[in-house]
Amino acid sequence: MPGCRGFFRGASPNPTVGSQVRINPSAVPTANAFGLEGIFFKDSVDVSIVRGNGRVGAALSPTNSEETFFGPPTFEVPEDYALRKINADKYPNQKLTLAAAVDLKKRSGSGLGAVELKAGVMGRYNKLTHNVSPGVGLNGILGPLTFGGSIYSDETQLDYRTYGLLETKPVVKYQVQTYNVGLFLNSLILDYSQLRMKTVDTSIVHIVTASLSYRRVILSASKRTEDSERPAYNYRTKLLEDERYKEEYFGGLQVQITKNFMVGALYNYYLLHEMSGSLTLFF
Repeated sequence: MPGCRGFFRGASPNPTVGSQVRINPSAVPTANAFGLEGIFFKDSVDVSIVRGNGRVGAALSPTNSEETFFGPPTFEVPEDYALRKINADKYPNQKLTLAAAVDLKKRSGSGLGAVELKAGVMGRYNKLTHNVSPGVGLNGILGPLTFGGSIYSDETQLDYRTYGLLETKPVVKYQVQTYNVGLFLNSLILDYSQLRMKTVDTSIVHIVTASLSYRRVILSASKRTEDSERPAYNYRTKLLEDERYKEEYFGGLQVQITKNFMVGALYNYYLLHEMSGSLTLFF
């Protein structure tokens, strides 16, 4: 049975299992174990629950992937977006994700002898529209190389009534496509991922991540570049500005206290230039 670190992370540099499985269901761990993860910020906690039986795994996460460092952007009323940034409030949860993955092929070995291929499916329930959107994904390892991809449908409900602009609450439907490639070098993991959110305009997010493990400590650093039509928030002037490319940075420190317990500190996970905490349990 793997330890806490191996169960939740595998060969991914992504510091949280929740952010992995909400965009690619094939990232759900399949090892025979039960895992619980929480991301703590202000007075709230985002929880992800994972259960595997050795070949099949399932995950439940009652939170969004949007407006997190490793997820896609979202559609938001500009006034709400600016106020949320000023108050350093995370994007309100309106999604619940149920995902499952199955091992298609798994072979241990050294060099290119290590092979793993998983497929996954997911459903995202929107608590405001009461609709379910489907998604599929594929994830694999070939020796030191890692790769993955997913495609899923989603939707977001907007509410302009507070500002007297519209009496209705329009629903924006869109599709998200993701892929990632990486290099797994024992204690060092390098990864590039891209997310494309397709609607009338296409938004593209590029993320480059490096993760280093040393004994019981994991250090992660990432750069995110968002190419989209939505404005950028200037933290100095506290105003929205027209800017096509938005750059953000992430840092993470995680420490494995025991084989089954890990704690961490995350910077800019919610794209608010904030600090949040993480806790991982494994049974």
